Amino acid sequence: MDAWTMFWGWLLVIVLLVYAFLAIVITIGGFFDVKMMFTTMVEQHKERMTDDE
Repeated sequence: MDAWTMFWGWLLVIVLLVYAFLAIVITIGGFFDVKMMFTTMVEQHKERMTDDE
């Protein structure tokens, strides 16, 4: 019975570490995507302003 407890304990730790790693990677990637989106929006806004003149 002790082996199963150890197995599930380690499995839980591994799964939580993988989840934490993925959460960090996705958060960092999302930050850069949002930053790029705002940069693109500003550039498009500037282009429209010059086209209107």
